[in-house]
Amino acid sequence: MRYIKATLIIVFSVLISACTATNGEGIFTSSQTQNASSTKVIKVDQNAGKATQTKVNWLLNGQEGVEDRVQFLTNLDDPTGKTNIRIDDLIDTMQTREERIKYRGSQVDVGKITSDGSRMAIIRDVYGEQPEEPFIIEVYDLDAGEKEREFKLPPTAQYPVVSSDLSKYLYVIDGHLYVYDAISKRTTELNTKKSKGDVSNIAQGVFSPDNTKLCFVGDQTGIVMLDLSGDSGTKRLLAGTDVSGIIEWGQGNQFIYTTSKNDNTFMNDIYSLDIHTGKVKFITKNEGDFILSPDQKKLVLADDEVVKIFMIDVASGRKEDISSIVSGEGTWVVPIQWIETKTNYMKYANKIEVKKITASSTLPNQSNYSFNVNNLTDDNNLTPWCEGTKGGGVGETMTIDLGSIQEVRGMEMVDGIIRVNNKYLDVNTIQKMKLDFSDRQSIVLENNDTRFKLDEPIRTSFIKITILEVKKGTDFPNTCIGELKLL
Repeated sequence: MRYIKATLIIVFSVLISACTATNGEGIFTSSQTQNASSTKVIKVDQNAGKATQTKVNWLLNGQEGVEDRVQFLTNLDDPTGKTNIRIDDLIDTMQTREERIKYRGSQVDVGKITSDGSRMAIIRDVYGEQPEEPFIIEVYDLDAGEKEREFKLPPTAQYPVVSSDLSKYLYVIDGHLYVYDAISKRTTELNTKKSKGDVSNIAQGVFSPDNTKLCFVGDQTGIVMLDLSGDSGTKRLLAGTDVSGIIEWGQGNQFIYTTSKNDNTFMNDIYSLDIHTGKVKFITKNEGDFILSPDQKKLVLADDEVVKIFMIDVASGRKEDISSIVSGEGTWVVPIQWIETKTNYMKYANKIEVKKITASSTLPNQSNYSFNVNNLTDDNNLTPWCEGTKGGGVGETMTIDLGSIQEVRGMEMVDGIIRVNNKYLDVNTIQKMKLDFSDRQSIVLENNDTRFKLDEPIRTSFIKITILEVKKGTDFPNTCIGELKLL
């Protein structure tokens, strides 16, 4: 998300023996404590919602091919696609005002959600003025609405991987592999000399269910397995097999992995491996990014050829298009994790009801195009509202009537898109605007902000938006907005 400049005007007022230590860089021997770690607990309204009584299937998925990657939790059991929440919006409700200001503009990625869906670790990348800003790890209890802990990895740490219980964090520094234990607050360097693998590949690695081992695909055939307890060293599984990826390490030491075909089909075969017996079982084929359900009976596939999401029954091969479930989350969405949980994630959502929306002017309909102001809230970015003046839009207003006092946490705005004869027209876009609220507060937004969060929620019955500056388009003289969404 682009940097947001907002002016607030208030009228009324995861161990192998070889260990090393460095000072001041966050790397310690197994006998040292990481003093840089900190623990914070932040509570949210406990009346906002409770865990559901039955388990619900949720999909952690993320946008690909965009400048600022966004992740969502989406209810797979709701075919309407309306039960979803952005990860950054979920986290925002458990932050203090100071944290919202401090972390504004940072990138948030989910490191792992526990198998029961009740806890989550995120990796925050803060884009600062320094060339190497440290990753910040935050762990949340999603049932209680509390932040359990927060700590920083060393500034040069790369490829962080989170254990299934959120207690261990592996990362690479200058080709060396380290594991940080968040419980003991100790960091240990792992001896990876025998693995003969590129440790940078741990980014796609997975922990064992008991979090004592890590497997990843090295630069040779098979799979590298590291013993994090320091007893057994390194092993290589499936030597001679061209393993392309590791999907999961399930209970009972069942390992799910893929192999690639050396052809032009990009087709992968999915197998399970019993680590104790060495028995390999074929599951199915796939092409694209996918995840398996916890019982391995279903598969969610992102087909980038047709840009659709499919639910596939593994036994029968039956394929169901479920793209509508994630239709509001971006054009190219890929699945990351399947969670069965009783945790109610939607208690962190802020659903705002809009009574009506009006505008000071509207461009008359042209051919098959309607530029009605109600297009701003129709959940379709391709149907914009356009102002109807000859001056380009400066001074024009939109008023969102909420009908009652409601809590607003921010706003998302999508630039207008007009396509004529297979060409996207270059229209005027807003560069600066003013927001007025019923409590007499005002905010001025600059730098073409498309999404912003308030430092503190505002309770208001309306929002009046005034266009202050625009960037002139070369094909269309009017200012257009594709969608407005209150957060």
